Amino acid sequence: MTGLSSIVTNPYLLLLLSCHLLSDYYFQSQKMADHKDQDKKVLGLHVLYVALPLFVVSLCHLDLWWICLTILLTHAGIDFLKPIVQKQLNLPTGWTFALDQVLHVGIISFLVLWGAKNGTTYLPIDSLKLIFYVLLVGKPTNIVFKILFAKYQPTMEEKMDTITGAGSMIGFLERLIIGACLVYGQFASIGLVFTAKSIARYNKISENPAFAEYYLIGSLFSILSALFAAWLCL
Repeated sequence: MTGLSSIVTNPYLLLLLSCHLLSDYYFQSQKMADHKDQDKKVLGLHVLYVALPLFVVSLCHLDLWWICLTILLTHAGIDFLKPIVQKQLNLPTGWTFALDQVLHVGIISFLVLWGAKNGTTYLPIDSLKLIFYVLLVGKPTNIVFKILFAKYQPTMEEKMDTITGAGSMIGFLERLIIGACLVYGQFASIGLVFTAKSIARYNKISENPAFAEYYLIGSLFSILSALFAAWLCL
């Protein structure tokens, strides 16, 4: 594929953005995200998780130590000030989340593109792009969906028995398969993935209109996010 991935060729940028995804999504549980605004101990634990991948990167690439330190300090500052700014400006959760992520990603991009040379890493650029794609279409995409489309989620009365977390895992696997189809040029297979999901959920879709609409929104968002991530990374 060609797209923004043909422009994003700085391995340091991909490496540090991957560190951000790990620390802000995979190392941070939902409970930690909910309580770090009120409990400074939880915030401190989160900052420690942010520091871990940055510390590893700085050990492997000594020329990036000051960039990693700046990212850590600014990340801590943004997360400390976020609840204060949200309260002062009365920002909704979605806008606060978007502003938080734009600041984090913007600072990382600026520091790398302005202050770091286009060096080499232990992993080839294609491997870094693949890792970044896998990280991006996993938990971050699930969280963005929940924030953007929370109002469309069926009520407890409308929900049907499902395994906790199964929907998120299905979406993640779906986006991985879509990415593989795009890489190998099997575009028609993407439709088969959507069809297979629809067959598996046919009874719920036919019996529960609220679930059917929420399912369709989730499936379309999952496909669009996979296409965007592939354009960005692959």
